[in-house]
Amino acid sequence: MPRAAPLRYKMDGNGKIRSTFHGKFPEEFNERDMLAFAADTDLLLTGKVSGETLAAIHAAGYDYQVGAVIPRPGKEEIDMTEQEMKAPAQEAAPLKLDVSVRAIQPMGNLLGFASVKFNDCFVVEDFKILQTDKGLYVGMPSKPDKTSRTGYRDTAKPITGDFRKQLQGAVLEAYSAEIGRLRAVAAAQERPSIKGQLEAGAKEAAKENAALAPKKERPAKGAER
Repeated sequence: MPRAAPLRYKMDGNGKIRSTFHGKFPEEFNERDMLAFAADTDLLLTGKVSGETLAAIHAAGYDYQVGAVIPRPGKEEIDMTEQEMKAPAQEAAPLKLDVSVRAIQPMGNLLGFASVKFNDCFVVEDFKILQTDKGLYVGMPSKPDKTSRTGYRDTAKPITGDFRKQLQGAVLEAYSAEIGRLRAVAAAQERPSIKGQLEAGAKEAAKENAALAPKKERPAKGAER
């Protein structure tokens, strides 16, 4: 009975057992895999990552931390865009999104927050509604991260272009509706009541009638009493 191959090996499409790196054959490597392979090779041969390998990692937009090649802020967005482009097209029914918006007094470019319920079974909170030079934008939920250039890292985000558009559209539509509702409430509070309008109209009419009424003539001096 043949022995099972170690975990660093797997069978390829031709039925051959071949060595892998993190579960991938060399022909399946992307840029990040190749940089990680170079760093691991340095460690295996010399016990440390060489300056040339670190320079290549940094030039490609990554950092080497705790034995891993980590994308820098901005590089994540590029990688995500490439992933979205490579993702096979799938004709799936769009998710049902129920959006709740909390508009706030603007703080810099922050206009409000939103929570999104997906298919009535899962809620993600702390989406941010931001004003940018190009218009309104939906920021993803995030948490502080000292290793990030911006100081924050997204904790949830879309991985397909179509769903990114659906999510952005749903949140911005809900924000627009909430702003419209708040404006209507403010206008209603400023508008005088019907009773007040009637009373004010009656007073104006009384003034006009008094002005139009003929004045009574006073009796002349010396007239018979």
